[in-house]
Amino acid sequence: MEHLKRVQMLIEPRQHAALAKIAENEGRSVADITRQVIDLGLDILERKEEIAHRGDILQRARQLRNSLPPLEVDVLEDLRQMRESRDDHIADRGG
Repeated sequence: MEHLKRVQMLIEPRQHAALAKIAENEGRSVADITRQVIDLGLDILERKEEIAHRGDILQRARQLRNSLPPLEVDVLEDLRQMRESRDDHIADRGG
């Protein structure tokens, strides 16, 4: 069994009643349910932190993208040049 640390804390009566009800329904102790609730809460807080971090990264990426000059590409001209190059290559092989 893992080593547990004793803590003393005050909770609201409604919180204790909810924990006691869940504990009774599941045949577990209030302390066990409390530990589970704390673990779930910690998971949520850690995810919120991770999501905020990802949001910061996305914001920096948007700023970088917006700071770059637009890429000017003429797709039709590029295709025309590729076709000409291909046609020249075919003509050189066949000739």
